[in-house]
Amino acid sequence: MTGLASYVVAPLTLALSPLLWPSSRHLAMTATGGPGHSRDDFNYFAYGSNMLQRRLRLHNPTAVQVTVGCLKGYRLAFGHVNSSGWGGAAATIIPSPNEEVWGVIWCLKADNRQSLDDQEGVKEGIYSPMEVQVEQKDRGGGEITCLTYQMNNFNASLTSPLYKEVIIRGARENGLPSEYIKKLDTILTNNFIETTPFTMQMREILLQEQTNTAR
Repeated sequence: MTGLASYVVAPLTLALSPLLWPSSRHLAMTATGGPGHSRDDFNYFAYGSNMLQRRLRLHNPTAVQVTVGCLKGYRLAFGHVNSSGWGGAAATIIPSPNEEVWGVIWCLKADNRQSLDDQEGVKEGIYSPMEVQVEQKDRGGGEITCLTYQMNNFNASLTSPLYKEVIIRGARENGLPSEYIKKLDTILTNNFIETTPFTMQMREILLQEQTNTAR
């Protein structure tokens, strides 16, 4: 794999067919969150800021980690999103045959499907849901069917330092491979510091996470 600094690529438009959009029922049938989880649950593969548990649970409180996973045939990229709230580009995945994206597999209750769609701006056409096969790091290995999201109308741009920090913190929190975390460290940022209620909340979460880790 090449360094993530090279993931900022030339503008590209991704046209997603509605046929790729998974139904809640199909994903529920493939959920394998372990004891205490029902067939109404669904698996979600997070590769960006939602790798950080407290960030994901702001709007999706039922999320429970299943395992760490690897999505093969894609690479991580960052695209411009109007009013993203982060002060820079947001993460997406782009097909790339010889690369891979690591992330966290979460199990969520069906009630949180709508809140997850809303967070990703599905109605606004910012992201589209898609079904992917993710290779599990443990739990006996093998692939698991997950919901994830891919950005529409991708235009490469730089992300903010805060967004990068949240991604890396989530990667470390969940034990992603050290070599992949090193690649995340190479992500280029725009050096812009956004100050909004949302970014202040995220900085508070990071500060609390850092304090808890230091104890």
